[in-house]
Order: sequence, then C-alpha cells, then structure tokens
Amino acid sequence: MKSGAMVLGIIGGLIALIYGFVGFGLGSLADAGQAGSGTMVKFLSLVLPIAALIGAGMVKSKPVVGAVLMALAGLGFVLVLGFNFFSLIPVVLLGLAAILGFLSMQEDTKNPVGTV
Repeated sequence: MKSGAMVLGIIGGLIALIYGFVGFGLGSLADAGQAGSGTMVKFLSLVLPIAALIGAGMVKSKPVVGAVLMALAGLGFVLVLGFNFFSLIPVVLLGLAAILGFLSMQEDTKNPVGTV
C-alpha cells in the first residue's frame, strides 16, 4: 500500500505542480496590475504542490505524516481552485494516496518488526 500511495502522490503532486505554475503566472499578472494583490496566490500555488510531493516521498518511512501532507495539499487545492473538474484531477489522486497512506499505517501495526 505504501508504494501505491507514493506513486499516486507523486502523480497527483506533479499534476498539482503544473497547476501551480499556471497559478503562479496568474498571480504574477495580478501583481502587474496592483502590487501585492497576487502574493498569496503565488505562495499557495507553489507551497501546496511541494507539500504534496514531500508527503508522497515520506509516505514509505512515515505513512501518517505523508498522508496528512497529501490530504492537506488536496484540501488546499479545493479551497484555492474551487470544486470543479480541473481541481478534482490532483485532488482525487492525492486523496486516494492519503487514504492508502493511512491504511498502510495499520499494515505496520499488524506486522511488527522482526516477524513475517
């Protein structure tokens, strides 16, 4: 489950990163009109995908922390982009990755270290 969570998190994070670059460009255009008006959009456009990718990378060693990061990134994308078709592509992938990450925590408790 951890490998599946990592793969889905990486794919969702990379798609979110593409959206983040577009959001950063739109925030830069807003800054061109009035200084400081697109600062938060630019910040969130880069922080959310990076958090998703960090969570995807951490899900193998620390599944709960990685799952929380991916879930927060997915929730942040819904809050920033709204609930539409384009926002659901990375959100569904990150949500499934977060669920798999949380479920893999139970897998660790069933098989303690040293047992088969």
